[in-house]
Amino acid sequence: MVLSAVLAVIAFLARDWMWLIIDIVCVVLLVVPHVKDLGYRYNRNILAMSMVAPIVAVAVYAANQVFSLESEIIWQVNLYTYVTAGIQAYQCFLLGFMLSIVMDRSYNLTMTIPWMIVFALTFAMAMSALDMFFTFGLMYAEGFPVFNGDFYDSDRYTNPLLMSSPVASTFITALFAALMSVRGRGKDKDFFIEEVNA
Repeated sequence: MVLSAVLAVIAFLARDWMWLIIDIVCVVLLVVPHVKDLGYRYNRNILAMSMVAPIVAVAVYAANQVFSLESEIIWQVNLYTYVTAGIQAYQCFLLGFMLSIVMDRSYNLTMTIPWMIVFALTFAMAMSALDMFFTFGLMYAEGFPVFNGDFYDSDRYTNPLLMSSPVASTFITALFAALMSVRGRGKDKDFFIEEVNA
């Protein structure tokens, strides 16, 4: 929770609203089992996985200050943007999985592990679409070309920066969906939580 809160402060100071939203959702999902008497908590594996994104994000931010990852361009978008979008996609997938656990245990939706994974995928892709709209709004506000009529070349209809988050999210979430599927195979969904004794 502390790591996500620290990253939220950094995101706020850097005006990175997408990271701020992700961190707020993460803190809320981590706090809920401790504040409300749900009778269960996320197990250590889930908690350890939730710590990965904030640590890696801060490390990548520091590396960008030293090595200037923004100078490396791939498909007209800098490497730093892709890496950040990938870390966000990982965190959103995990948040979606955590949310599915809460819905299954607290709201009796009776989700199987494959459906929990599908929900996590959907949540992550929805967040990447939200990021795309944040990027669109920011680019529009700063005067960047975002509409077809803004481009003089009739063959150019999209701005690659707008698609960086969905592209990164597609690959990263597919990878983690496969890993979670293998990890959860043959196990009960309670494998991801620990009961709290009254």
